Amino acid sequence: MKKSLILIISVILLALSACAPKEELPALKVGMDLRYPPFETVDSSSNPSGISVDIAKELGEFMGREVEIVDLPFGTLITSLQTGEIDIIIASMSITPARQETIDFTTPYVYFPLVTLVNKTFVEANNIKTIDDVLAFDGVKFAGQKGTVFLDIPTSKAANPGTAIETDSAALAVIEVTTGAAQATVLSLLAAASNQKANPASTVLFLDALQVNPIGMGVKKGNTELLEKANEFIASMESEGVNTRLREKYDSILLSEYLLEEGFDLFLTSND
Repeated sequence: MKKSLILIISVILLALSACAPKEELPALKVGMDLRYPPFETVDSSSNPSGISVDIAKELGEFMGREVEIVDLPFGTLITSLQTGEIDIIIASMSITPARQETIDFTTPYVYFPLVTLVNKTFVEANNIKTIDDVLAFDGVKFAGQKGTVFLDIPTSKAANPGTAIETDSAALAVIEVTTGAAQATVLSLLAAASNQKANPASTVLFLDALQVNPIGMGVKKGNTELLEKANEFIASMESEGVNTRLREKYDSILLSEYLLEEGFDLFLTSND
């Protein structure tokens, strides 16, 4: 009788346990600056949209957590991570030694090439075919935002560069190229593609990267659990179809809006 009673109680407790509501995990707060399409932007209804948003949602599904996109100015993302306002940064943030001193980065999930926008008249007049031809041209003049790699990299790689034109912004460097005051400028791939599309009569885009910046997700120092989960997700992006879904959704956008025929795959290689 006693054994039967114990068995009945065990069955009841097991049933109650099965019926009890499961503890829900808190939403994963993902920080990004929604001013940079097609990676971070908003749709026509002002809802978060873009490649980074979709990656964040895929990460949430992988972890079994809802995702809350927190729109913040790019310059405040690291501080917001450190104060706990957000859990993770997925914002096209380059992995740099300086940033690694303050936050932990995952392995790269995409790569941002730095490419060259060249004056079209210069290209045609000098039979320029490749970026190597640009760099080898005697006295080639680059324009670029002062104090940035966009000016340092090309002038250091050119065989015999002319006097560089320092500008206060990348946009002004593009103007120097379109007017012919400078022969070339280096920009991130999307910026270069956008400017070439806007200035097809005066510019040519060379896609061979002068440098490739690895892009990682950022987590608070010491948050090893989230870091490991995010790295597991990144390692599975190709095999689990995440990259395929991104290709299917964004390849046509990258072609129509940026004239990038290779599509999302342009952001998946480190060129090592």
